[in-house]
Amino acid sequence: MTQTDTDQTVYAVAFKEGRFLMVWNPKRKGWEMPGGHVKTGETLEEGVIREFAEEAGYAIRVVKMRDLGYCHVFAAVLGEKLQETPEMRVELFDEIPEELFFDRAEYEDVVPWAKKETEGF
Repeated sequence: MTQTDTDQTVYAVAFKEGRFLMVWNPKRKGWEMPGGHVKTGETLEEGVIREFAEEAGYAIRVVKMRDLGYCHVFAAVLGEKLQETPEMRVELFDEIPEELFFDRAEYEDVVPWAKKETEGF
């Protein structure tokens, strides 16, 4: 966490044509949703859009937010590619992969929720 970061964390589950994007975190050796800490002066939505662009190299359109208590998760639609070399390896998935860093049960909850929220966009 840098001096400009707040203690609020965000991540997005972004869908495109029924598939969702995840990034491979080499330090944690697992797949995760792009996200991180919100910076001072940013809204939660601005923070998740910035973090997603930095880590995955894609723009997102936020559809809905859900407060999990310890972080905020956003259902989003995957937009245009912003950079050729993002911070992390990017892949689209139909199903939650085996090699996860964060809690599988949480992803099994938020991925279907985000898919439902983004249908029709």
